[in-house]
Amino acid sequence: MCLFSVQCERQDIYHVRVIAGEGLYLPCPHLQCSDEMNASAISWFKNDSNGIQQIPAEESARVHYHGAILYILPLALNDTGRYITRWWYEYDKCDEFETDVVVYEEFHTDQLYGNFSEQTTTVEMLCPVCEKQEKNLTWYKDFHLIPGQTEWILRVRHTSKKDDGIYTCVCSWEHYGQTFKSSGSHQLQIVEPAKRYPPKILSPRNNSIDTLHEMEVNRTVLSVLNINKVSETDLHSVFRCIASDANKWVQVLITLKTRGTFQSVLPLVMMFLCMILLFLVTVGTMKWFAVDLVLCFRSFWIVWNKRDDGKVYDAYVIYQKDNMDDETEKNLAHFISTVLPTVLEDKCGFKLFIHGRDDLPGEDSLELTDARMQLSRRLIVVLTPGVSKGQKVMTPKGYDWHVGLHQVLVQQEMSAILIQLGGMSKYSELPLGLQHLLWKTPPLRWDSGSPQAACPGSRFWKQVRYMMPVPTAAASANNMLVGFLD
Repeated sequence: MCLFSVQCERQDIYHVRVIAGEGLYLPCPHLQCSDEMNASAISWFKNDSNGIQQIPAEESARVHYHGAILYILPLALNDTGRYITRWWYEYDKCDEFETDVVVYEEFHTDQLYGNFSEQTTTVEMLCPVCEKQEKNLTWYKDFHLIPGQTEWILRVRHTSKKDDGIYTCVCSWEHYGQTFKSSGSHQLQIVEPAKRYPPKILSPRNNSIDTLHEMEVNRTVLSVLNINKVSETDLHSVFRCIASDANKWVQVLITLKTRGTFQSVLPLVMMFLCMILLFLVTVGTMKWFAVDLVLCFRSFWIVWNKRDDGKVYDAYVIYQKDNMDDETEKNLAHFISTVLPTVLEDKCGFKLFIHGRDDLPGEDSLELTDARMQLSRRLIVVLTPGVSKGQKVMTPKGYDWHVGLHQVLVQQEMSAILIQLGGMSKYSELPLGLQHLLWKTPPLRWDSGSPQAACPGSRFWKQVRYMMPVPTAAASANNMLVGFLD
């Protein structure tokens, strides 16, 4: 029976940080997988510089597995790498879990599993090692033994700053007559309650005789006393302003006097307000038409010389290729194969690389992705709602997603243009890298039902063109024509 002819469903990546010389007892990351009793349903692999190598099941090997458990006895520095668990829960269906194991030569703060900053009265820390096995467990604070703490969960009650420190869980366990030790550490930092400040009246000053006209409000509470018509009695009265909190109250006394120069400065105040209003209107108008202005200038800016950046494509297009219902898949195919190239290539003169259209038969998929990504100036990311198999959001997969997000977020060698097809309400369930990209660059929403869905002069396509690189000389004629049509 050939099990590996079926593509396994790849799940989240887990992380384990350990110390050389200790033993590693690593269950399958998934809860149901770790309880699997059928040893033939699970296999382990290591992905290193030599490719994906299968881990033996012989107990005599230093690195071996037994069913759902991986053993490395003892750990060495070259054991650092990515370990893959394949779990066949049905004859032709499997999940694939990846665990990054980092082996340190000795204890280092980089291997801390968590930095807890709490204001609660009780903090709970889980031992990050020795799950699902018989063991003797002890806890240490700043590498000093905590007497009587032998449970998998350490509870620190009535926390204060004195509880700050590094908490280490150490467990000893046996495997075929040999005793091994495993350890993992958390860092606890307690945040003290914020200091309270008594109320303070910034303005007006005590015994002031002038009324308040202007005040800069910055983290203050503004309370205004309005007198519609000042009488003679008001000019001889004392007004009291009081500020208080639960512990203290303060006050200032205010008196009024007439100001004969008020009428003379009124025209200047009105002129100043009109100038501010005109400035705000001008700025708002320029901001609203900023995209149109930039595109208009680009229409007349002909780049006569060829680019010297070594790039070939103006944009590399990535999109979800599975886990969609029929309507979403049809909408995506129409946008990728027809609308996008028609507008950006045929009408605007840009050059795109689209998988499935521009790759050649027989080319290596991974090398093709790396090479074409390096030759592209932008990354166009097309987002779709994942609606099949109970999914509520898209689940982007594929090597091109990994390389593209790495180029944008880590290497910062290219910028991204996010285009959203359909509704997507829960960005929080997307991968963290894509969430960060969405936070930095909100997506542009394409409406397939709009009469201007394929019109380069629409607001949507103007924003896309604005985010694309400046057209080359070959594309300038097309963009100038589009500019006039806008």
